Amino acid sequence: MRFKNVPLKSKLVLFIVVGVFLVLAVSTAVIIGTVTSQEEDLAYRKSVEMASNYANQFDSNMQANRAIANTLALTMAEYEGADREEVENILRRVLEEKPNLIGAYVGFEPNAFDGRDADYADTPGYDSTGRFVPYCNNINGPTIIEPLVDYESSDYYQLPKSTNKDILTEPYFYEGIFMVSYDSPIIRDGEFVGIAGVDVPLEYLDDVISDIQAFDTGYAFMVSNTGIFLSHPTNKEWIGKRSLRDFEAEEVLAAAEDIQNGVGGHIETTDPTTGKNVIMFYEPVKTGEFAFVLAVPKEEMLAGVTALRNRLLIISAISILFMAALGYMIARSITKPIDEIVEDFKSIAEDAVKGKLDVRADTDVEVDFREIPRGLNKILDAVIVPIRETMRVTNALAEGELKERVNADLQGEFRELGDTLDKFSETLNAIIDDSNTVLTAFQNNDFKRGIEVHGQGDFKLLTDGIEETREVLDRVTTQRMKTEEALLAYALELEQSNKLKEEMENIINNSPVIVFLWKYEDMWPAEFVSENVSRLGYSPEDFTSKRLLYGEIVHPDDLVRMKEELSKNVESSCDVYNSEYRILTKSGEPRWVDERTFIQKNHLGEIRLQGIILDITEHKKAEETLLKMEEIRKKEIHHRIKNNLQVISTLLYLESGNFLDEKTIGAFKDSQHRVKSMALVHEKLYQSEDMVSVDFADYIRNLTDYLFQSYSVGVREISLKLDVDNIFLGMDTAIPLGIIINELVSNSLKHAFAGRDCGEISISLKRDECESLDKASGARGEQQAGEAEECFLLTVRDSGVGFPEAIDFRDTESLGLQLVVNLVDQIEGVVELETSREGTEFKIRFGELKYRIKV
Repeated sequence: MRFKNVPLKSKLVLFIVVGVFLVLAVSTAVIIGTVTSQEEDLAYRKSVEMASNYANQFDSNMQANRAIANTLALTMAEYEGADREEVENILRRVLEEKPNLIGAYVGFEPNAFDGRDADYADTPGYDSTGRFVPYCNNINGPTIIEPLVDYESSDYYQLPKSTNKDILTEPYFYEGIFMVSYDSPIIRDGEFVGIAGVDVPLEYLDDVISDIQAFDTGYAFMVSNTGIFLSHPTNKEWIGKRSLRDFEAEEVLAAAEDIQNGVGGHIETTDPTTGKNVIMFYEPVKTGEFAFVLAVPKEEMLAGVTALRNRLLIISAISILFMAALGYMIARSITKPIDEIVEDFKSIAEDAVKGKLDVRADTDVEVDFREIPRGLNKILDAVIVPIRETMRVTNALAEGELKERVNADLQGEFRELGDTLDKFSETLNAIIDDSNTVLTAFQNNDFKRGIEVHGQGDFKLLTDGIEETREVLDRVTTQRMKTEEALLAYALELEQSNKLKEEMENIINNSPVIVFLWKYEDMWPAEFVSENVSRLGYSPEDFTSKRLLYGEIVHPDDLVRMKEELSKNVESSCDVYNSEYRILTKSGEPRWVDERTFIQKNHLGEIRLQGIILDITEHKKAEETLLKMEEIRKKEIHHRIKNNLQVISTLLYLESGNFLDEKTIGAFKDSQHRVKSMALVHEKLYQSEDMVSVDFADYIRNLTDYLFQSYSVGVREISLKLDVDNIFLGMDTAIPLGIIINELVSNSLKHAFAGRDCGEISISLKRDECESLDKASGARGEQQAGEAEECFLLTVRDSGVGFPEAIDFRDTESLGLQLVVNLVDQIEGVVELETSREGTEFKIRFGELKYRIKV
């Protein structure tokens, strides 16, 4: 039997061996790829977890430090004592209990701690303000307490003050120590009163982080959120001076951007220190706004992965070699009989590879294999038609003929191939037609027409891309139209505003009002001055160029008052106030101006002063003239009243001569004395400088001298004792009080010393506490009509026979005592009669009121 008659079944062994070999090789490759990928992912996760754990550890440390500052602030907010030494001891204990801190401090606003800043100014441990700002630190070794510095300008104090929030400063050098500060505001009753804070040296971070080692030679360091090095195991000179942004590598710059945004991740780069290819893992330390960076050489991190891959390759190679040898042995045993047919197939295959599909197999073969070449020839016949048809349609599509379709009558899967190609052509045609419609709309600036035919797979990327482009262009176009409309409206508003500005400038420059815009600084440098400042001989450039400060043209005699007035209004948060003062023109002429100042504060607390000044020199001159005329008029009025009262007193004296009855004569005499007491007030007002108040001590001396002369006291030894403070009273109080003294002294001279040749009358007028007047008024059940500015106590006492106990001085027929009671009520005072000692003593408490409410 010839070799050609060997059964086909035996010849297929070769294909089985080859199939086993391929399956084993592919499976081995997949297993190695999967295992090594998992190991590599595990190595990355391990490094990320290591970086994250260290970042969380340092985050906890920073949270603890921030909690110390916050606890200090809360303690100070609730602290009700005023013991500065006790607070300093608290700061010392904080440093003793927290050795990782280098400083602890509090800082209070002026007089916010105990109101005694002035007592501590320039004393040991305090600056010139005396503010309670103790800084407890051990920067130079032993713990000391010194005052904080630069708190009026530095962020560590000003930011908590302006925001009422906790802050963390950027890393900085102080006294040679690289550190950060945690600061918290001290809030009492909703008001900021100071700060509390701690200083954390970053030296210990470098010491701790420099000892961290990942794998064999990996290391760690820490940077701020701006990329500045806070630690480094080898390059210590980088700390605080270099940043990640100083390196030109794009991946390092991308990592610096992630760190600034508080995002973790990893990059692969070349280590600038060792030159090795490393993986840098970075994780944010959120509390400190820092980032922990772990640099691991890639070959060390993936050393386990490489070793595992090598072991798997060796095992796989041995398995493949074994299976190949076994397959070869099996194949060798069965391939010999089919060499001839294989050779024929080889020749056909080589021709087919070269594209010669017209070659056909020789069908003159053994009976068992005769169907093989026949079948092969049929396959070639069946394949060549769809291939050629497919090539034709594909070439047509490539040339843009999207209407071309498969025309051959294909069967089975070849038919499916043709249908698939036709479907592809139709789909592609529909997509291109729809896309062309959209793109044509683009050319006509119509971006509302959307994609209606959405492709699949890569075609979906095309259609979705066009649709996204359309949506973006639609939004951009809509926004552009809105922007154009807004710009047009803004242009119209700007044009109107410029016209209005020109009109306002013309109005201001043609008005007597000069407009200024000052900075709230020493001598008030001007940022803007209206053109009409030329009325004073100056030009706007004199001020805006800083050659001349506004304070330099203020009259020297008014400058201090102006500064005090401005400071007072700024500190009281006043928005606007008026002030009158003198300025000097360029020629040196003093001019009076009326200034209306608007105090403006922005969100940063910066102060600008906007003001208008009006020359009121002529008004001042007219006012001074009117005041002089008014003063002359008042003097003339008081002089005439005094003369008229003296005439009335003379008439009463002359009229009393027409009567013989002693009581009638006495009544005329009493009236004469009362008129004289009133005339004396007007005489004192005429003689006073301000025409408003009376020197009442001098008035009492003149009145009592007159009364003693009128009652001929000289024949008796009645002495007068005066104890009167230097007191000035207004006319509304002086006239009633003068009549009261007249009545009480006259009453003593007439009745107190009946049957006696000697005695003493004493008059005392002293300032008194207003509370005693209120209590006395309350005891009477009376209401005060106003709030007294000053209160006084008038005491009139004599050493005479005493006031009759059976008579109530408040309810008597005596006109003099009735006048006393009524006039005391008129000046809203309180009168008391003291009868416990020998003689009579009247005590009258009264006050001059700020205002009176008349009903």
